[in-house]
Amino acid sequence: MLPVAGIIFGLFWVICFEILSALKLSSILRGFIMTVLTLTLTGGLHIDGLMDTSDAIFSHRDRETKLKILSDTHAGSFAVMACVILIMAKTLLFSELFTLNADYFALSSIPLFSRLGMGILLTNLPFAKNDGLAVMLGTARKRSDNFGFAVIFLLLSLMNLNAVPVAFILSLIIHVIICRRIFGGITGDLLGAFVEASEVIMLTGTVIETCI
Repeated sequence: MLPVAGIIFGLFWVICFEILSALKLSSILRGFIMTVLTLTLTGGLHIDGLMDTSDAIFSHRDRETKLKILSDTHAGSFAVMACVILIMAKTLLFSELFTLNADYFALSSIPLFSRLGMGILLTNLPFAKNDGLAVMLGTARKRSDNFGFAVIFLLLSLMNLNAVPVAFILSLIIHVIICRRIFGGITGDLLGAFVEASEVIMLTGTVIETCI
C-alpha cells in the first residue's frame, strides 16, 4: 500500500502547487508554504526520523549506542541542524520550481518514488532492532512484493523520462549503504529519513533538469 499512499501524496503536492502558483506571492514564500504543507500532511513523522538518524550517525558511537539514540525522544544539535537544513532546502527547491514552471507529472512522482523506496527497503533489508515501527510494518512483507515494485518503477521511468528516476536510484543506493554499514539494517526512523532525504535529492534533480 505504500505506492498507493505515494499516489495520494503526489496528488496533494500537485493540488497545493497549482493553488500556490495562482497566488500573487513571492516564490520564496510560496516555497515555504509548500514545504509546510508537505510536512503537515505526514504529521512530521518522516522529518522526526531524519532528525533521529542525524543524531545517531554523527554521534560517532558504536552501533548499539546509535540504535539507542534512534529511540531517544530528545533532539540533539545534529537533529536540529538536519531539520533546519531540510526545511531550507525544500523551501528553496520548491521556490525554484515555482519560478521555472515545474512539470506536474515529475513533481507528483516524487512522493510516489519515495514511498516506493520505503517499500523496497522494508522488504529487502534486515531489521536493525527487534521492535519498532519497521518490525510492525514488516510483518506483512514478502519477497514477491519486489516484482510489483519493479513494475511500478519501470512504468514510472518510462512515463517520467527525466532526472527523478536517476535521483531516486542514487538516494536508494546511498541509504542502503548507510543502513547496512552503520546500523546493520532498517528501522522506522531510517525509513522516515529516506523519505525526506530522497525527496530533497529528487527535487534537486528536477530543478537541475528544468534549468538545462
